[in-house]
Amino acid sequence: MSTISATGRDRFLQACQTLLPPPARWPQLNTYPLSLAEAIIDAVWSERVRYSNVIEVVDRYRDFRRAEGGDADTDGARELAATFAMGLDSWIERIGNHQRAFARRDAPYKADVVRQAADAALAAGVESAGDFKQGYAADSEQFRDLRRRWLALPSQRSGLSWARLALALGIETVPQDLWMVEFASHAVGAPVSGPAALSLIDDAAEAMGVAPFRLRNAIWIYQTRLDRSQPGSAQEDGSKVAAA
Repeated sequence: MSTISATGRDRFLQACQTLLPPPARWPQLNTYPLSLAEAIIDAVWSERVRYSNVIEVVDRYRDFRRAEGGDADTDGARELAATFAMGLDSWIERIGNHQRAFARRDAPYKADVVRQAADAALAAGVESAGDFKQGYAADSEQFRDLRRRWLALPSQRSGLSWARLALALGIETVPQDLWMVEFASHAVGAPVSGPAALSLIDDAAEAMGVAPFRLRNAIWIYQTRLDRSQPGSAQEDGSKVAAA
């Protein structure tokens, strides 16, 4: 559905007001406009965890880079990849944690997915936040190559973390964000397209007196908590299964 009726828009606004906490209780959305490294960590770690866990990992990365004389807030993929020279186990102990990419004992650690994501960005020639934003705007071949590589990473083929990566870098319009589409479709009671979901978010945000960016993040957090609370909502490899 690309055209939403007034009734559908009212239903979406009501869902935002009843399913989400009041805006005053929404957690602050961290964005990393100059750091592809921090955005990669946020995007990989954000799925199926409390966002406070994500902030802790990013903060430890910042502390580590500061101790090295670096600046995490401007790091690109190359700087992130270089931190894994200490070895994956040491990276987990000093920066990350033992959370896995999906719920199986043999699942890769999220830290290893971060390492692979940094390598994928380097292989695609998208090394910085600026490279990503320019590639996104132009839909460049390098950008499309990175997207293909990203979706091939363990437990990333749903595209959830890819959309989160753009959000974390401060890109406000990501039309193919599965969780925005899923939330909007359930609220309206009919399938909704990506652009239509963004239009609903814009209208609801205006009615609620908040920035669309903040509403998107609140929906993201709601959906990830919902996903964690529903047994069988993820396949064995951790890819998202959209609810019927």
